[in-house]
Amino acid sequence: MSNESNERPSGSDPPDEDEATDAALDAVEPDRLLPGEDERTPHMDDALHWMKVYSELLDFKRRLLVVTDERLVAMGDAARAEVEDTDLKVLKAEADRLERRFDFWTARAAAMREPSS
Repeated sequence: MSNESNERPSGSDPPDEDEATDAALDAVEPDRLLPGEDERTPHMDDALHWMKVYSELLDFKRRLLVVTDERLVAMGDAARAEVEDTDLKVLKAEADRLERRFDFWTARAAAMREPSS
């Protein structure tokens, strides 16, 4: 087996148990906002900023899902089952949340563009 698959990216120390638990719970919290995100902002610049942020995050997550799908076909049954039962579910939940947040900010920006009656 190659050492390459066991190498950790530089500067990437594993989280302690509490950090890992918190990150996992945050990742799938369906209504979680990012730090600084204010849904009630009256500013178009804020809405456009958050659209960009969520677009980038959603693109990142979708690419991870593509790579995951590609790797699954080469995995043995036990490894594939583990990824499908854990990682894949978390990735999909994260992507769903990011898509909802992107859609929210897209709708919010559209509403800001409409003249007030």
